[in-house]
Amino acid sequence: MVRSDIVKKVSESTGLSKSDADKVVAIILESMIGYLEKGEKLELRGFGTFYAKQRGARVARNLKTNETLPLPPRKVIYFKSGKDLKVVNKQNSADSN
Repeated sequence: MVRSDIVKKVSESTGLSKSDADKVVAIILESMIGYLEKGEKLELRGFGTFYAKQRGARVARNLKTNETLPLPPRKVIYFKSGKDLKVVNKQNSADSN
């Protein structure tokens, strides 16, 4: 699923035009990004939780040249699935057995 699929679904479900639905989706995504940029946890009950963690500086290596490169500290976004997604995960693991 891509953003245009979400816009289409919102448009069909609400009766909004596609341009209005696109604005709604954009506002939601901007709000989510804003929360994560501030370091706040974003919880969507049943779906999951997004949160940012600070990762320390480290040294990486360019595999082609074998040159070491210092990487600065940075924030990394993590996702922990909620109850509804865990059910999907259990279904997928049962299907593979």
